[in-house]
Parts: sequence; C-alpha cells; structure tokens
Amino acid sequence: MSPDDLALLYAYLNQKGHLEELIAAFGQLFPRSGATPQNPIVVDIGCGPFTGGLALAATLGHDPYFDYIGIDHADSMRRLGERLARSNLVPGRVTTHWATSVNAFQWQDPPRWRDVIVIISYLFASPTLDAEAVFKDLDRLLRKFGHGAVTLLYTNSTGEEANRQYPGFRQRLEEAGFRVHAEDQGKIIIERRDGLKERKLCYVLFRRPPQWILQLGE
Repeated sequence: MSPDDLALLYAYLNQKGHLEELIAAFGQLFPRSGATPQNPIVVDIGCGPFTGGLALAATLGHDPYFDYIGIDHADSMRRLGERLARSNLVPGRVTTHWATSVNAFQWQDPPRWRDVIVIISYLFASPTLDAEAVFKDLDRLLRKFGHGAVTLLYTNSTGEEANRQYPGFRQRLEEAGFRVHAEDQGKIIIERRDGLKERKLCYVLFRRPPQWILQLGE
C-alpha cells in the first residue's frame, strides 16, 4: 500500500472516534468560556488528516472561521488533511498551514491579540516523544502569535503508559501561566453499526488569559 492509501486506511479505522472525542471536549470548553472564539489560530500537534480542524468546524457551526496549523511528520496525513479541509465537510473560511514540526513552522503575521487553541491529541502515546522539546517549541510559537488568550486541549487514552510523560508537560504549562479549566477520565457513548459503544478517554482543558502585562524586550 502507498503512504496515501495508509493514510486513508487510518482515517477509516480511527478518525471518526477521534472526532467524537474532540467534539465532546470542545463541548466542555465553550460553555465554560461563555462564547466561541472569533477567528482563532488553531495549532493541531500530531494532527493526522485535519482531525482537530474537522472537530472545531463542527463545533463552531455553519460558518467556521479560523487559521489552522496542522503539524504532522507524515506527508500523506497532511495531503489528506488538505483534501478534507477543502471538502464540503468544512463550509466556512478556514485558512490551512502545514508543517512537519512545530519548530519547522514559520508564522508570517505580526504579533496580535488573537485567541489561540492548541490541540494535543494522542501525541503523548508515542514512546519516543520529547515532552520538554514539545513545550519549548510550542512556547516559542505562542510568543510569535502575540499575547491573546490560549486554550490547550489535551486528549489521550486512559492507560498509564500512554500518559507517562504528561505530568512533566503539565508542570511546564502551569509554570507558563496555564490553569486547568476541566479535567476528566471518563467515556463517551458512540453509535456504530452494531449498536452503542463506550469509548474511554481522558481530557484536560488548560487556559491562559491574555498577557496584558508585556515583558520588556519582547
């Protein structure tokens, strides 16, 4: 099978479940914050085929409007993601950007006060992940965006092994001013051909308010 065929197979087997998880988590976020963000910047680390973009577009409604930055090592995932972003599944105005890593992505706009949503879904299940490097690269990118509010959505399976690097990453987020807004290990009910199923997941919503006090030298 070609890399593009494997990406399609991955989407067929896994994407629907991941979409359901992210939509459920976004449903926890927006009622808590009071309103949906206007034209946010979305950073989806380990994006697969535009999974976080599809989930956010479904949550925002009939006319979603955001910049989407999809980060994935696999060219085939990014190609499939672009096809999905340009399909009728996304009726709004979504500007897509793609990169192999957070460090490789170059943001060209000047710093502003736009809201940022960061999605980290199942990334920490990788045994080779360098969580400290992920945080440092993300922190540098957020500084380039500007000083708006940042929401970070972390989802993963409930297994201890898959989350073993999460405590250190969480500590670094809290040191950078993020606070937990929602956290749970539970399940969602999903519908399949053979009936209703339970899908276990853990999710954490972090939020950092706008940085009104600017540091000299920025």
